[in-house]
Amino acid sequence: MVKHWIKTILSLTLILVLGACGQENKKDVSLVDFTGMNKNDVETWRTENNISTDEVKYAYEYNETIPKDTVISQSIPAGQPLDGRNLTITLSNGVDPQAEITLIDFTGMSLADIQQWFINEHFEQVSVEYVYDPAIPVGQFVGTSVTDGKACRDEPIVIQISGDPEQAGVAVTVPDMSGWTQSQAEQWANTNQITIDYSITMSETVPQGCVASQSPVPNSEIVKGDHMQVSISGGSQVQAIDLTGMSSDDINAWGQQNDIQISWMQCWNAAPSGTVYWNQPNSGTMRMGDIMKVYISVGPIPVADYTGLSYQNNFMGWLNSINDQYYQSANLNVTVSTQATSDVADGVIISQQPNSGYLDPGSTINLVIAQHVDPQPTPTPEPGGLKVNVPSMTGSSESDFLGALQGYGMAAGNRTEQYSKVIAQGYILYNDTGSFDPGSSINYVVSLGQFKVIPQYWAGKNYTDLVSYIDSANRMGANVSLDTSYENTNDVNSDKRVKDITGPLDDGVVHVTVWRLVLY
Repeated sequence: MVKHWIKTILSLTLILVLGACGQENKKDVSLVDFTGMNKNDVETWRTENNISTDEVKYAYEYNETIPKDTVISQSIPAGQPLDGRNLTITLSNGVDPQAEITLIDFTGMSLADIQQWFINEHFEQVSVEYVYDPAIPVGQFVGTSVTDGKACRDEPIVIQISGDPEQAGVAVTVPDMSGWTQSQAEQWANTNQITIDYSITMSETVPQGCVASQSPVPNSEIVKGDHMQVSISGGSQVQAIDLTGMSSDDINAWGQQNDIQISWMQCWNAAPSGTVYWNQPNSGTMRMGDIMKVYISVGPIPVADYTGLSYQNNFMGWLNSINDQYYQSANLNVTVSTQATSDVADGVIISQQPNSGYLDPGSTINLVIAQHVDPQPTPTPEPGGLKVNVPSMTGSSESDFLGALQGYGMAAGNRTEQYSKVIAQGYILYNDTGSFDPGSSINYVVSLGQFKVIPQYWAGKNYTDLVSYIDSANRMGANVSLDTSYENTNDVNSDKRVKDITGPLDDGVVHVTVWRLVLY
């Protein structure tokens, strides 16, 4: 009985030791350089190192040069330990089907070379139209349906080629294209000088990329130079749903079941860490292979206390670091006021509120910073008369600034406004400094805060109005650019209206999806 008891204790001890070793080993797992690997390679590494699916998330983005499912970047550099952190692997989803491409000059190129160019550039709906004009040599390039030299990859494109006038009007029997790929249909059309007008339709039964329907029907007769309509299957139509609150495993399973790429976006949020709080899109229809962005909370933002430290060297380094993390989702702001003092170094933080706990994204931190400034400086003799030295009051509230000007015996000059990532709205961004005659006007700039777009406001608005808004904001220092993609619609009322908008991101880019009218 005693031996059995001792054996049991030893066994339990061994299990605990092995368990502890396993946990320690997992904590000490060092990251390798995943760049250039594929998703299967990452999953093999994760499994071999006993890393859970919750600790490795995948984000997807379109990329013009990196093949689909190949690693673009990783959130934790190679060589560092995982150490309980979540790793985000960014994978390529291939080229963007809605990207706008500049066409080259096809003059003098053969039809085969022209079609190959469109294939290399990943265009989806390209057809050939034959023009019967005795003045144009047979087989020569005539033109395209593109009017401004640029087209989106998913936009229907027509290439015009000079046909043989003697072949015009010759009867052709339409084959049954069921099960054909678009490439096979186009090959038949080129051989018989028939123009196919392509469209995309979602189908539960016809494989993606194959002919779903055609008009005229098989065995009908048409003549060379005629047009016919062919609809290519886009695969099953996927209904986007609201994934809020679902588990990671259930969301990944939904994505695999519907052939939708789940792009995990880890962001600061008031929701508890690990909670899915939003996804985009969360309604409407999607095509198989599309990207759905799922936003998962890493929790609220922990506040560090920088009282007694340098505003520029310490606090701003921390603030910029927080704002740069997790897709710039923290969006923390700061208000700065100054306090004249003789016993604290210039630029040192005298007080910070809040200085502990946690903040929700978009919160504001209020600082008081030491400044060796005499509120009412004594005019000093200079050549040409008495002068007043006006210091920089960047970070002061506008009311404090105007009060200080009055104390200096100065007047408020031109007031302008600019956007700022650092100085909160309503606070001084810049003012004239230096020596001035008493009573001079001092020009100043007031911060509008960080430039933002409100998705709920712009949904359904005219795209041209958004462009004007961005241009106006840039004239006021927003310094952002607009990245536009398009999504087809058959609703005439939605044409050229905003569908989705996000940003600006840390690269200063506002991403917008615009509805584009396509009548099938």
